[in-house]
Amino acid sequence: MPNPSVPHCYLKARVLVLAVSAASLLGLSAGAARAQPGPAEIGKQVPGFEIDALQDSERTITPSDFEGRYVLLNLWATWCAPCIEKLPALREARRRYSPERLAILNVSFDRSRPKATAFLEKREMPGRHAHASGGLMGEFGDKFARMPTESGSGKVRGLPNMTLIGPKGKVADIAAGESADLLEMLSERLGR
Repeated sequence: MPNPSVPHCYLKARVLVLAVSAASLLGLSAGAARAQPGPAEIGKQVPGFEIDALQDSERTITPSDFEGRYVLLNLWATWCAPCIEKLPALREARRRYSPERLAILNVSFDRSRPKATAFLEKREMPGRHAHASGGLMGEFGDKFARMPTESGSGKVRGLPNMTLIGPKGKVADIAAGESADLLEMLSERLGR
């Protein structure tokens, strides 16, 4: 039985605050609730993620930070020579497409944050930067670093790997491996 000394609207407000607090503690958001739980697949909603910013591990990045834009997830590491070879194409992509149209999130899979940060101080890599603390075998790697295999199972994880997410949060394309052509993928989806 409700307590007559506590107004009914106060109780509703308290329940709402508790529900929102619980959702934020669990890392849920409206976008995350709609997100695909498994690995990224073309044509499906982007898997939900919350990843630490590279230079500021207190700040996190989620898909909702990019709503309404195409987002390129560029998975890389300082030890990945083919990833480094893709830097000129990444710079050209930034030149062709404005940040309002294409957001770039570069996710380092280096074990050492300082090593990745030092690399970025010497080389220009356009976009925002995050760090996949679990590496290729971690949760982020499981969702986004999958590579095609000869058997078609897609179970192998590797770099370089680029996932393009459309403005409505669906995976538009995935380009993985050394032969992946970033600029071709972008021009097919965004035009020239």
